[in-house]
Amino acid sequence: MQIIFGTTNQRKTEDLQNIINEMNLDLEVLSMADIGWDRGEIEENGSTIEENSLIKAKAILFFCKDHGIEYPIITDDAGLFVDTLNGEPGIYTARYADDELSMNPDLPKHQCVIKLLNKLNGKKNRNATYKCCVTIMMPDGKYHQEIGESKGTIAEKIIGELKKPYFYSVFILEGTKVAFNSLNRKELNNTYRYNALRKSLKKIK
Repeated sequence: MQIIFGTTNQRKTEDLQNIINEMNLDLEVLSMADIGWDRGEIEENGSTIEENSLIKAKAILFFCKDHGIEYPIITDDAGLFVDTLNGEPGIYTARYADDELSMNPDLPKHQCVIKLLNKLNGKKNRNATYKCCVTIMMPDGKYHQEIGESKGTIAEKIIGELKKPYFYSVFILEGTKVAFNSLNRKELNNTYRYNALRKSLKKIK
């Protein structure tokens, strides 16, 4: 059976297909590009990752209905939630420093990390959680959602190689002494996003 993954990122599509293969499921992943998506970027204006994941799923469902496509749809939304900052950056994780960067293009691309570290300067509580919500939307409009979480702490400075996603360079997974960006594939395979995807895939009939 074919399923649609709500992304145009080929790497993410391949990543999901690898998870499916590891689970020995008879599923083939199609990206939004594969189904001819031509409606631009979906506006994620929800107040939670659950709402944003559902917004994407519904938008793709409407497109599929208009084009006679009847495959299950998978969408996800994720964020980093820092306890002492009342959940920041949360749903704004991917655009945490967009305002600063738009006003000053000379700022580094990882300004989001600098902003977070500055806000946590002097804070004793640096606990944080990475969360991912995955929505499985069926062709008839019925859906369910699964949540994956990874708990940890925010380091006091950038660790290791600085690359996207930038917050991975300061998030230390609970029970380890290394940042997310230093985890190997096997270690990442047991973190928030992968766990949410696995739980969701098990629900596809």
